[in-house]
Amino acid sequence: MSADNISNMLKTADVRTVCLESIDSTSTYARSLVDSGETSLLLVVADEQTGGRGRNGKSFYSSNKGSVYMSVVLHPCVPFADAVGVTTASAVAVSRAIEKVTGKSTEIKWVNDLYSGGKKVCGILCEAVGKNGNVSAVIIGVGINLADCEFPDELAGIADTLGCDASLRDSLIAAVADELFSLSFGALSEVLLDEYRRKSLVIGKCIDFYVNGQKNTATAVGIDECGGLIIRKDDGTQDVLRS
Repeated sequence: MSADNISNMLKTADVRTVCLESIDSTSTYARSLVDSGETSLLLVVADEQTGGRGRNGKSFYSSNKGSVYMSVVLHPCVPFADAVGVTTASAVAVSRAIEKVTGKSTEIKWVNDLYSGGKKVCGILCEAVGKNGNVSAVIIGVGINLADCEFPDELAGIADTLGCDASLRDSLIAAVADELFSLSFGALSEVLLDEYRRKSLVIGKCIDFYVNGQKNTATAVGIDECGGLIIRKDDGTQDVLRS
């Protein structure tokens, strides 16, 4: 993996590419650069993460050097309300890139985890940075299990890889970055929403969700125009989950 090789593959202009051998988290590193005043489009990639972050403070297993660990930074300069759809859009963007480079199709487990064969192959974490109601930067961290590897026992039945050759890594990083850099902000387009719905892993299935720490069950019935998950409760009433 090399910054020059990846930069030459990028179709997006004026991207600062940083390649690291090992880092706690590419998103944490990217955030440090943003906090130091970085204003350019930024791509941070690493051979290995020692402290990968998932949603809700969970860790993300990321010690396989045949996989993709990357973060991109965009600077949309929009109100926070116009940035909420980036979580939904990023799932479609990464899924498109994976299929383009590897030929593998993936499904989306709401909100933006990607699955193949019923197991998780990609995690995505989005973070907005800003103040006074405006977003100055969006950091999108992506971890993709590309090549075959062994997982810890606790993940063996949950996670999997795309089963591709590790030589595709630079191409996949560039493709994912280009898709993410091309994201638009504001209302989600019907084209993107239709693709998200087609790829959904949960629509029509019984799901668990939590409110104030209490477990509930419902049936997922659709995705609304803002990317929210429409659910039907056991009493027949409907609600929309936003997180």
